[in-house]
Order: sequence, then C-alpha cells, then structure tokens
Amino acid sequence: MVDLGSLAKRAAESEDGEAYAPIAKATGFRIGVGARVAHGRDPEFFVEVVLDPFPERPAVRPGQTAEQGALAERLRRRGYSLSCDDAGVLTCERTLRESAARKEIEEIPRMLRSERGRRRTPGPGRDEEG
Repeated sequence: MVDLGSLAKRAAESEDGEAYAPIAKATGFRIGVGARVAHGRDPEFFVEVVLDPFPERPAVRPGQTAEQGALAERLRRRGYSLSCDDAGVLTCERTLRESAARKEIEEIPRMLRSERGRRRTPGPGRDEEG
C-alpha cells in the first residue's frame, strides 16, 4: 500500500510539486496515485487510471475496446475526468482528499478486476471476447 503522507512529502520536496506512485498494472490498464502540493497549501491527492483500448497494437480486439469503454463510463460516473491522447489511450483522473484517496486506491483495483472478469466470463450469446 502507498503511504500517502510520504507521497505528499515527496511532492512538497519536488521541483514541480508533484509525486506519483503506481498501484497496479495489467494488460490494457494501469492505476496510480499522486500528490500535488502548491506552496502554502495542503496536499491534494489524485487517483489516475490509464486505459489502453488497443494494448495489442497493431491488432485490435473488439471485446477489449468495449470493455475499456464500459470501464471509462463507470469511472466517469464516479467523478473521474476523462481525456484521450493521440494514440487513443484514455487517462481518467479524480482529485480527492487524503481519506477518500485511501479508500479509492483500495476500491478501484477491485472494481477493475471485477469488471474485467465479468466481461470475460462467457454467457448465453457471448463469446470469450465479451
């Protein structure tokens, strides 16, 4: 588990006032938490989820893109801002207070594992690709 107090201290000591720590990574996504400290202010924490709908470039797996879209929508509903780079990689970020950030960095990996597992489980009329 990431020590948010240490992360805030690293941010305060850094040149740009920011520090980041990875939380989890798997094919198609990564999760991290960061701290930002502006001079004279309390630290602000953010949780970042990066979703890559095309992790097997140049191959495209339609089930993967649908899965990433569903995840992005769930994150948007949780209050994450969404942005996209030129390669189609989605960055989802939410700024939180320290106590809420602690809860979020425990819950988001579980949510992503749960969503990925559920979408990969074949059911009636579904194949392995979701």
